[in-house]
Amino acid sequence: MGGGAAGYFAAIHAKTAKPAKKVLIIEKSNKVLAKVAISGGGRCNVTHNEPDLAAILEYYPRGRGLLKWALRKWGVTNTIRWFERHGVQLKTEEDGRMFPITDDSATVVDCLLHEAQRLGVECMTGTGIKEFEPLSPKGFRVITEKGDTIISKTLIIACGGFPKLSQFEFVAKHGIEISEPVPSLFTFNIPDKELHSLMGVSVPGCKVRVAGMDSGPEKGWFSGPVLITHWGLSGPAVLKASAFLARELHAANYDVTVLVDWTGMGEEKARSLWDADLLMNAAKKVGNTNPFHFPARLWSLMLSRSGVSEDCIVRDLSKQDKNKLLENCIRCSFSVKGKTTFKEEFVTAGGVSIAEIDKDTMECKKIPGLFFAGEIIDMDGVTGGFNFQAAWSTGYLAGVRAIEKS
Repeated sequence: MGGGAAGYFAAIHAKTAKPAKKVLIIEKSNKVLAKVAISGGGRCNVTHNEPDLAAILEYYPRGRGLLKWALRKWGVTNTIRWFERHGVQLKTEEDGRMFPITDDSATVVDCLLHEAQRLGVECMTGTGIKEFEPLSPKGFRVITEKGDTIISKTLIIACGGFPKLSQFEFVAKHGIEISEPVPSLFTFNIPDKELHSLMGVSVPGCKVRVAGMDSGPEKGWFSGPVLITHWGLSGPAVLKASAFLARELHAANYDVTVLVDWTGMGEEKARSLWDADLLMNAAKKVGNTNPFHFPARLWSLMLSRSGVSEDCIVRDLSKQDKNKLLENCIRCSFSVKGKTTFKEEFVTAGGVSIAEIDKDTMECKKIPGLFFAGEIIDMDGVTGGFNFQAAWSTGYLAGVRAIEKS
């Protein structure tokens, strides 16, 4: 169930393991692999070049307990080699993201479609599943939204995530625990016209923290570039924060205060550099110093927010002015009032609880022969190829284990 990345990978590996068996993909929409096609700005961020298991798990706010087993059986190296064997050469960008060398997601889509077709995987599009019913002694009766019945020996649910809890009812009715879905990977809406005037400014090496929320890898601070937009703040650091704090931000109704360390250094290092720079440039105008080498417009914003004139001579700055200016550089405060979806790559935190799934097989503990893969599971990563890697890993494992039981 589901013609996305996880569904196709599951079907391909099931059919590869047992070519004589019949494998059917059922997709609700009229187009398969739609998210693969639009991801990464149409380039498809296939995976992230991080083969170390412990390191890659740090990029998943939820689902690590399940993913570490799936990634051991099908990790980043497996993904790279599989796509290369099937004619898709990948390249690694500076930040570790991996794309096809064609920079075209159609390369990945065509690869999956071609391999499924070559193996004889069948596909029904425009066919939603209304419900499924376990049969005795084994197997499933699947009822489509059109009223048709399909009998299957095993069933893999890989239909992606849903934004509403009610949409999981077809699974929850069987006594399977569902973690309530909430948005993840979004940007911060900040009603600050002075900030908006810097639209397009990108600052590498920043840190972002949501006041009062200390979850995350660095005691609540999230590192990476920050992009100023016409609605507020975006960029990898903000997206990480939104992912790791998805539930806390949802509970706060996205009405919070965000702190930005534009230097990315933390207070101690920034203050040391700050003091040395002011000493060396005592006779200069403050507007011409820019000790942290910010984009010029950002440095002007820091001065404006601190009430310091750009024409003020450095040696004439009061201690209060210096402290206020440094504070804005390392803990610049903005009021967040809402969120904006990050491009088309909407991800939900929530879904089938990992406690319901056998980590070695992706099989449902309560219903033998039922498997889960991909975003339907309460498992998600930050942006950068991690969600696709989770889809390949869980799809592979569900596919090979499901066909063994068919």
